[in-house]
Amino acid sequence: MDTPNQFGRFHRQIILPGFSIEAQKRLGNSHALVVGCGALGCASVDLLVRAGVGRLTIIDRDVVEPTNLQRQSLFTDDDAKRGVPKAEAAAKRVRAIDPSISVRGWVDDFRAENALQYAEGADIIIDGLDNFETRYLLNDLGLRRAIPYMYCGAVGYEGMTFPILPRVGPCLRCLFPEPPNPGVAPTCDRAGVFGPAVAVAAGFAVGSALRYLAGIFEDHDSDLVSFDLATGRLRRTKLGSSARANDCAACMQGRLDFLDGARSSQATILCGRNAVQILPAGSTSIDLDGLALRLMAHGEFTVESGRMRGALRSERTSTGDLYELTVFADGRAIVRGSPEPSDARRIYTQYIGL
Repeated sequence: MDTPNQFGRFHRQIILPGFSIEAQKRLGNSHALVVGCGALGCASVDLLVRAGVGRLTIIDRDVVEPTNLQRQSLFTDDDAKRGVPKAEAAAKRVRAIDPSISVRGWVDDFRAENALQYAEGADIIIDGLDNFETRYLLNDLGLRRAIPYMYCGAVGYEGMTFPILPRVGPCLRCLFPEPPNPGVAPTCDRAGVFGPAVAVAAGFAVGSALRYLAGIFEDHDSDLVSFDLATGRLRRTKLGSSARANDCAACMQGRLDFLDGARSSQATILCGRNAVQILPAGSTSIDLDGLALRLMAHGEFTVESGRMRGALRSERTSTGDLYELTVFADGRAIVRGSPEPSDARRIYTQYIGL
C-alpha cells in the first residue's frame, strides 16, 4: 500500500481534514472482519475496500438470490441466476475493485464455536447481520478480544448504528440487556427494506470505523445514530462512559453468555424427516396468531393446538419443493425441506427472527 500510485488512488481522502498519508497507511495495515454480507454487509465492504482497508474477512452462509439485487450492491444478475455464495461473490468483487486488497470470503454459519477463529488478527468488527442473536455474539466477541464492534441495523425506512468500544463506552447489553423475543422485531422479509436506508446506516457505521482505524476518531464518532428516511428524522445520542450500565451482565460482570454458548440457539437434525428443529436461546413466547398474520404475504398459515403450520411460497428447497414451517408458542420451530442446520437457521431468522 506504500507506492505512489496506491496513494494517488486515495488522494481525495488523504486531503480531508484530519486525514494524512500516515492515516492512510494505518488503514492499509488494518484488518476488518465483516460478519454477514447481505445489504448492510455489501455496502460496508464496498466502502471499506474503496477507502483502502488492507485486509478483509467476509463471512456469510447464504447464496445470492434475485430479491437481493434491489439493495445488495456487490452482486450481479448473473450471481443470482447461478446462486453464487455471497461471501465468494463479494470477495471476487473486492479483488476486481482493488487487487492489492487481501480478502477471504468464508461460506459459513458464524456461531460461538467458530467466532474466535474468524476474529483472529481483526482490528474491527463490522455488523452486516439480519438477526439479534449473532449481534449479541459479536458484542461478546468484541469484549473478549477487545476489538471495537460497529453495530448497524436497517429495516423498512429506518436504521440505527453505534460503535461499541470495549472498556470505553457502553456495550450492546448495556443499552439492550436482552434480545427481542422471536417473531417480535421486524425483519426485511416481513417489513421490507429501503435501499437508501441501508446505505445511510452503513455510511455512519463504516465512517466511524474508518476514522477509528485511521487514528482520527473523535467523541462524536461514538454517538448512537438513528434515522427514519420516511419522515426525514435523524437523532444523535451521546454514548460516553456514563452510559455503561453498572449491572451489565456482559461488560461489567464478564458473563459472555452468547460467546460461551450458554445463550446460543440449538439446531437438531430430525432423522429421516428431512427437517431441522430450531430451539431459540432462553425462555420465550410467541404470539402465533400475530406471526401468522405477518407471514400472510409469504404463504398460508393456520394456528391450532398451540402451533402454527404452513408452507412458504417465497422459498424453494434445492429440489424445488416448498419449505414447511411448524412453530410452537415457546419459540421452537421445525423447518422441513432440508436436513442442513444452516438452511433452517436462515429460514428461521428471515421469517420468524432470532
